[in-house]
Amino acid sequence: MVKGEKPVKEYRKELQALIDNSDYIIGFSLIDDFKALENAGLKNLRQKPQVELRNLYWYCVARHQDIPFHSGPNLSKCADQVGVKVDTEAVHSACGDTRVTLNLFYELMRLFLIGEGIITESSEFNFAHLPKDQVYKLIELALKRIAEAKYEYDRKCAAGYVHVVSEEGGVMFTPSLNPEFQGNNLVLTIQVAARRKAIYELETMFERRRSKAMKKIFHLSKGDLESVAAYQNEFDGNEQLYQKLTGLRRAGINH
Repeated sequence: MVKGEKPVKEYRKELQALIDNSDYIIGFSLIDDFKALENAGLKNLRQKPQVELRNLYWYCVARHQDIPFHSGPNLSKCADQVGVKVDTEAVHSACGDTRVTLNLFYELMRLFLIGEGIITESSEFNFAHLPKDQVYKLIELALKRIAEAKYEYDRKCAAGYVHVVSEEGGVMFTPSLNPEFQGNNLVLTIQVAARRKAIYELETMFERRRSKAMKKIFHLSKGDLESVAAYQNEFDGNEQLYQKLTGLRRAGINH
């Protein structure tokens, strides 16, 4: 489709001006676009306020269908699901995808405002015709609601259990969503608000009991196990960080 056309870097000055003069960057799967544009030499993309339509779609539609946050459909399917026309002949062309993205943004904002009770389904409403200050106020409200819903979603996803199982002459901490453990080597199970945080804190708590031969194994005393049984935690929104930290620790890299 782009054979014989100029590379993106040839339009860098014009594109950079668009970015620098923008108040928001709106798109679908923006991280992919950012990588491509940054590779072409464009700057300051990530410093701009962003409206990620994957997230807005999840808030307005997908979460009510119990679709996980990171598992939504592609741009065309999202648009089709909410009634935004997709020109199949223009799919994946720059202009075609831009039009679909813009129209999807308008329709998702309409659904958002209906959900907030600001307008009704029968309202005569055109988001594009609103004054700029009102547009920005509504966008900020949408971003706030998405952040609140995502935090609650993450909180629910983080909760679960840690099974302490006997293994190789010691015990291993195993996170799980299931209170039941399949196996005959279960020592005890604790319920926690944040599974990955629990693994990180328990491994840190008993660092001196870690097996030198097998980094996942800990040699715990009866008193240690009583401390594990009494352990509790609270969700703080850093589950991905704890997952990364425990991955590093389990590899024997203690930074």
